[in-house]
Amino acid sequence: MHEFKDRLKALRKEKGLTQVKLGALLNYGYTAIANYESGRNQPGIADLKKIASIFDVSLDYLLGVTDLRRPYASAEDPYWENEFLRYYSMLNEENQKEVLLFTQWLLEREEKKRAWESEESRSQLRVAQTKKEYKKD
Repeated sequence: MHEFKDRLKALRKEKGLTQVKLGALLNYGYTAIANYESGRNQPGIADLKKIASIFDVSLDYLLGVTDLRRPYASAEDPYWENEFLRYYSMLNEENQKEVLLFTQWLLEREEKKRAWESEESRSQLRVAQTKKEYKKD
C-alpha cells in the first residue's frame, strides 16, 4: 500500500496539476503541497476531504488504506470501473497513452459495426408482399 505523500503526488501528476495549481485549488501556496509530498507535513481532515474531492477518490484510497479509488461503489459506479482505474493508475505514462489509443480504436470499431449493421438492415430485400402489392402480369 502507498502512503499519503505518494498517492498525492501520483494523483496530482495524473491529473496534470502542478504543485502551484493544486495549492491554488486548496487556497494555499505550493510549498504546502511540496511539504505534503515530501512527508514533512500532513493536511488536516478538512483539507483531506477537499483533496479527495479534487481527485475523485475516497479518503481510504488517498490515505493508502486501500488500492481501490472508490471502494464504496454504488450501482452507478460498478466494481470493474474501480479495478480498471486501479490498474490504469499503476501504468507508466507511455502505457496509459497506449490504453487510451486502444480504447479509442475500440470505440471507432464499435461505431463502424453499428453503421454497417444499420446499413445492412436498410438494404435487405423484402421477402413477403401483401396481396395488394403483388401484381400479375
